[in-house]
Amino acid sequence: MKKKYEIDGKRLQNTFIDLVKRPSPSWEERPIIEYLVPIFNQLGISWSLHPCGQSNNLLARIDGDPDRKTLLFSCHMDTVVPCENIRPVIRGGKITSDGKTVLGGDDKAAIAAFIEAIRVLHETGMPHGPLEFLFSCAEEIGLCGIKCFDLSILRADYAFVFDSGGDIGGIVLEAPSQLTMELFVKGRAAHAGMEPEKGVSAIRTLSEIITRIPHGRIDKYTTSNAGIISGGKATNIVAENAYCKLEVRSIKPERMRSTEARIRRTAMETVVRLGAKVSITRNLEYSGFSLKETSPIVKMAAEAVRSIGKTPRFESSGGGSDTNIINRAGIKAVNLSIGMRAVHTTGEYIYMRDIVAGARLVLALIDSA
Repeated sequence: MKKKYEIDGKRLQNTFIDLVKRPSPSWEERPIIEYLVPIFNQLGISWSLHPCGQSNNLLARIDGDPDRKTLLFSCHMDTVVPCENIRPVIRGGKITSDGKTVLGGDDKAAIAAFIEAIRVLHETGMPHGPLEFLFSCAEEIGLCGIKCFDLSILRADYAFVFDSGGDIGGIVLEAPSQLTMELFVKGRAAHAGMEPEKGVSAIRTLSEIITRIPHGRIDKYTTSNAGIISGGKATNIVAENAYCKLEVRSIKPERMRSTEARIRRTAMETVVRLGAKVSITRNLEYSGFSLKETSPIVKMAAEAVRSIGKTPRFESSGGGSDTNIINRAGIKAVNLSIGMRAVHTTGEYIYMRDIVAGARLVLALIDSA
């Protein structure tokens, strides 16, 4: 049965606009923390800051009926750039930037929805169990905030991360593991005009490696991308050094590892053939997760979606989120859509109706615990 949760749409819109006007690139989330803390103080909500790098994660807790499940709601405070001087434009319920910056709905739509849900709880006295709200920093540059947060202090039985795009109702069942690799190619320097024959170009060697390794969409589960390249000192020197950083992702961990192995073999064979050398480092950025439609947390999310009149959509994601790290820590977590669209571009937009529905979904999840 569809339930109606009373949301103050105008207040919610104002909260969202206030948030996106405050620039918060990764590691510079202080303006958002300074916005949230007075709200928590006004509502009598306990909160704590947890240092991470040059910033902080923010955890807020609300006491509740101990006989109910403890729920965690999580989102991130940082945005990608350009995010200075964001000027939101509202036309007929659609919110965009002025086209010169991102909007920041990723993930400030979730922050706004959480704050509105908390205010509704405070105003209505709606029964609820213990609640935790985690606002992470530096998510956009490799889930840094959640990685350095001590997840063992959380008490949650289930976690709901609001950090997926599209209409409200999206439930991400699986997301990939991701590793990064760095290739350091060493050739032999020589004068490029007088005796290039005596040199071994690290740049040319790296170029051949890149053209031969798996790249782009490898299969339905797996992708690979060379994203950073550098090398050389001057045009008249055969380059002695070249560097590349790449990533491999896959829903299937074994396919991620097999792609990594192909990259290593290709790199080693190429440098041997061309007379260069290579050293390779790798780092597992995060592990993937996979949930079944029948798992309790997914069923809970789907029922909450239906209760606000939406249709659940079970999705597979090619991107990582804080959900990956929370699941790895042993807390069942699922990533839910919050309505953002065309994220990480200056064409980003969101419909106000989706932010409202997102706040209602938070309340429905709380109600269902």
